[in-house]
Amino acid sequence: MTPSQELIARVRAAADGSPYVVEERPYGFDLTIDIVDTTWWTVLRKNAVKRVFTHQVRLDQGRRRLSISDVSNEVRWDAGVGPAGRPSLHAEKQVQKGRVYEFSSEKQWGADGATGEIGRVVDYTFRAGEGRDLIRRAAKPLGWSEGMGREQKIGLAAAIFALGLVVVIGVVAGVIVLVS
Repeated sequence: MTPSQELIARVRAAADGSPYVVEERPYGFDLTIDIVDTTWWTVLRKNAVKRVFTHQVRLDQGRRRLSISDVSNEVRWDAGVGPAGRPSLHAEKQVQKGRVYEFSSEKQWGADGATGEIGRVVDYTFRAGEGRDLIRRAAKPLGWSEGMGREQKIGLAAAIFALGLVVVIGVVAGVIVLVS
């Protein structure tokens, strides 16, 4: 068994019995959780939400180094009667990628879109760090270390560039004031 296969097996074992699913990928593996996927009716509208959160784990087997990039996907829509009694449709999609720090909780009541039963149709609490912690706990005893993912490196480079630009502008402004 290669070091990568051993790590994937460890993560899969740690995720067993949890809502997380491990899928092997050419770059390593994904650890994914379906946070919510439901449709429901309220008095005048049909609503739907689907939230999926994935930790994309890239493995460098030779160096026993991994990077974790978070991908948060959410799709929401609702349709029904809007203000003034006109039909309306609203849809939105949101994607975040990189290092996502999130704690969210949502509760919605209505009539279940599949069964028609009235009650709580959306009920979840989610913390993005749980999946990263699961991966790290499996990787550390095997000698794996963690590095920054591509998105994190790009964000860091952009922040350093912006800081440098602010310093240069400040110096130029200072020189202009002194010369005047």
